[in-house]
Amino acid sequence: MSFSSEIKQELCRIKDLSADESSAMLYGMFFAGKSVGKKQVIQTENLNLINAARALSETVFPDAKHETKRLVKSGSSLYTFEIKPSSVLSEKFGEFSRINSGIVSGNDQSGGAFLRGIFMICGYVTDPKKEYHLEIVLSDNQKAELLSDFISEHGMTIKSTMRQKNIVLYAKTSEIIEDFLTYIGAGSHSLEIMRVKIEKDLRNRANRSVNCDSANLDKTVAASEKSRRDIEFILETVGEGELSPELRETARLRLENPESSLSELCRMFNEPISRSGLDHRLKKLSAIAEELRRNGL
Repeated sequence: MSFSSEIKQELCRIKDLSADESSAMLYGMFFAGKSVGKKQVIQTENLNLINAARALSETVFPDAKHETKRLVKSGSSLYTFEIKPSSVLSEKFGEFSRINSGIVSGNDQSGGAFLRGIFMICGYVTDPKKEYHLEIVLSDNQKAELLSDFISEHGMTIKSTMRQKNIVLYAKTSEIIEDFLTYIGAGSHSLEIMRVKIEKDLRNRANRSVNCDSANLDKTVAASEKSRRDIEFILETVGEGELSPELRETARLRLENPESSLSELCRMFNEPISRSGLDHRLKKLSAIAEELRRNGL
């Protein structure tokens, strides 16, 4: 089951909704639905969603009838849900060319329920393990503009684009998606996105730390290799007799311990020296090697 399907399964649990919330949610489902002739219907492949629409209709329109038609095409089922007579919808919800403020009064309860119904019909959220992406797809430009303004008025910034003949309202930031899911009643999936985001952040930090350690190790190995080559060149050309006792000891320890860090080498001297002191001696050995090379030795 996809992440979006799991969200919609959570949103189908409607038994705790108030009467006003039930009306607002059903209104959202029909608002995002389709016009077939003069009738407003809900079309979906999700049977759980149809069952939720049926339960909401029995609450909101207890005296009206409803009908579900099933069309099988290419092995998939497409369900069409309508309320009869269709005049019952317009009497309660009005025209679907605007958002009815009598049904969606502006408080968070009815606003969240309305967007819950919208998302059930035409919403989608990508699995946060792959990317952060929320979208609501509508074919009616006027409805899309109304819905975009409505979402913005409730504190969530959403963008829009065209995809073929549809208008897509979308968000790509985890914070907005989390807020939206919490607002429409999908709190557990909002928390799931937060959990995934924390895991990603921890993993990225660990990777950065490993990469940094690896880079430092590479630098240490490269520096050790250069020192070893310089020391070997000095010994092969002029011999250790040309070096001071301190440099001879440094050269010997570096050759005998090529994989040791400077801090580890410091503790190997007969008289331990500081890291900066050891670094100074190694630079002095390198300078001697460079001088010998310049002189053609």
